[in-house]
Amino acid sequence: MSVLGLRGTGGRGRHAARRAAPLATLPALVLQTVRLQSRGVLIWGAALGLYSAAIVASYTTFSGSAEQMNQLLDAYPEGMLEAFGITDLADVENYMNSQVFLLAPLALAFFPILAAAGTIAGAEERGTIDVLLGNPVPRWQLVVGSFVSISLSLLAILTLMGALTQVAAVLMDVDLSPASTAAAVLNMWPLCLLFGAAAMLCSAVFHRRALAIAIPAAGLFAMYLLNTLGRVSEDLEDLQPASAFYYHGSAIEDGIDWTNFAGLTLAALALVVLAVLAFRRRDIYT
Repeated sequence: MSVLGLRGTGGRGRHAARRAAPLATLPALVLQTVRLQSRGVLIWGAALGLYSAAIVASYTTFSGSAEQMNQLLDAYPEGMLEAFGITDLADVENYMNSQVFLLAPLALAFFPILAAAGTIAGAEERGTIDVLLGNPVPRWQLVVGSFVSISLSLLAILTLMGALTQVAAVLMDVDLSPASTAAAVLNMWPLCLLFGAAAMLCSAVFHRRALAIAIPAAGLFAMYLLNTLGRVSEDLEDLQPASAFYYHGSAIEDGIDWTNFAGLTLAALALVVLAVLAFRRRDIYT
């Protein structure tokens, strides 16, 4: 019995199993990977959700003096306020965006990065890649199936984060609509997936998991810094479109920009296609 639950066969049976693989093994691969990631989903979802809930609770401590807080903000440089997305602390959506959803993608993107880096390069370092490839599973399924499972796990993290945020808003009597919360968490999905797809490509190209983590992580921080500095410096403003964070926006305030949402998703899918092509041509170290 193989690791995916397919009984080993010989001759014609083996060829039949390979022909059936696209229909039989991909769902099993996705389901098994999601199960393996379930503990991480709970940890990431609870951590981000509790942090967001705490920020919701903190809003009530000074919401009555928001006018004074906004007057205090007038003393700060306008560029600094723009860099952190602060416009009106009396508005709960702007408060949550500046304190949570502007920074959360920077942390959450590491979940798909770490998961994708371990898909190929990580399995290669652990010496388990030959076990996976010994099953009647095409190489493209390992990439696509892993990416689909990471996408679903990331969506589960965002759901848990949004639920805890909204529960805190209800308990603390904060006027934060469920629609705004849902838009805020869902809008992080394609942005984080993009860096996960970059890690998947690096995992398919390089033989070391450390490189598959370091390269997309460096791109993550560089793009975040470029977008932040672009809000402050006119010299860097024209470079902002080169950052994926430029297309993220503030969905909790303005709703989801579906054009940018689709663009980031398509960019992630394009990287996955490149990962499939790279993995099909790559030699495996066992």
